[in-house]
Amino acid sequence: MHTASYSSSAAGPSRSSKAVSPGFSRPSVVTTSLAKTTLLADGKKMINRYVMDAKVGSGQHGNVWRCYDYNYSDGQSPVLAMKIVKRDNPKAKRDRQYKMLRAGNSNNSANSVSSAKRTTPTVVDGIRTAEQEIRKEIAIMKKCRHPHVVKLFEVIDDRKNNKVFMIMEYLGGGEIQYTTNAGGGPRPVLTVEQTRRIIRDAILGLEYLHHQGIIHRDIKPANLLWSTGHETVKIADFGTAHFSYAQRLAAAKADPEALISPWQEEDPLLLNDADLAKRAGSPAFLAPEIVWEFTAWPKAAKWYPSVDIDTSSGDGERPPRPPRPPVTKSIDIWALGVTLYCLLFGKVPFRLPDEGEDKRVFTEWVGYGYICNKDWRKEQRMGREGVPTGYIKRKRISAVNRGDDARREEEGRLVMHLLDHLLTKDLQARITLQEVKVR
Repeated sequence: MHTASYSSSAAGPSRSSKAVSPGFSRPSVVTTSLAKTTLLADGKKMINRYVMDAKVGSGQHGNVWRCYDYNYSDGQSPVLAMKIVKRDNPKAKRDRQYKMLRAGNSNNSANSVSSAKRTTPTVVDGIRTAEQEIRKEIAIMKKCRHPHVVKLFEVIDDRKNNKVFMIMEYLGGGEIQYTTNAGGGPRPVLTVEQTRRIIRDAILGLEYLHHQGIIHRDIKPANLLWSTGHETVKIADFGTAHFSYAQRLAAAKADPEALISPWQEEDPLLLNDADLAKRAGSPAFLAPEIVWEFTAWPKAAKWYPSVDIDTSSGDGERPPRPPRPPVTKSIDIWALGVTLYCLLFGKVPFRLPDEGEDKRVFTEWVGYGYICNKDWRKEQRMGREGVPTGYIKRKRISAVNRGDDARREEEGRLVMHLLDHLLTKDLQARITLQEVKVR
């Protein structure tokens, strides 16, 4: 699944500029209710005072342009990013069509057609839903001010325009690239040390978000962006993020000095926890509790025959299906584990075997079954330099190299141990960010 990136590794703007977006900060996010489009002499468009220089990303949540502030008299504007989101986007249209299909299929009576018409959301309702998603993303980003989270500076929201413009921090290093097909298959392009730096920054940013009551819901390499010189990594794309006031209060208990706003002061769009149970994010990075219905339980085992389970209780009856697990901030920790695996091995952890009896097409649904019921794939070596993971027998090595190889193998075992704790299917037993930091 391709997601918009707020940065690019392409060449800089044609106009003289400097990428100083981390220092381009304001005490609060500015909201502008008028959007004026101007066509400049060089053919570039300008929205209010922001010149659209080059398109650097696109995805289901909108397009992203590199831009600069035309009002800088010395021509030394900070490089910025402009995310453009349609009020009625393709995702909203697909959701609307899906609801229409469900409404039509859920009625088997003679009045099913008329009933479907009554329950089908109108176009206006669909647009309103899309706008709610945009406003929710904006409300969440307004809460964020952290060195490892992309900053929002200004929102241009003109009701007469079918688009909303978000002016944000620009990260010139681009999204994390972790794999290459050179050499006959997916291979990692990052060293173990580079991966350690990326995950360290991601943990710090994620810890801040969770303390603010924000669950990102789409942590993955494409949403981790490098600064221009690759010194820092920041978390981006809050299109599916969720704010939990209950989680915010829980975080405050661990920090008595934290100032918590009463719920009456929060944006009403952020106080609806119903969205948290909906499936959102990238399929390969979803936690088992998100796709819980694909767990191979006795009644559902027929679709996943490779799972060995006890289909009866002591009295010969099927055991009751356990209740659905809660969806919490732990889904971000799982996604962080999948991300760590991707960075180390250049591929996702849950996939069909390279050889063997399982020859099914790896669809999204089969992937969910693997996430819920299979263990993650163990690899022999990690990182671009091929550090041993401890899952292979030690080869005969010279006495000179034996000590260094042993140290590298021990490092591999420690990383595999961390992956085991991050990718624990039981969310109650899954490691916390605080526990990760002390390892």
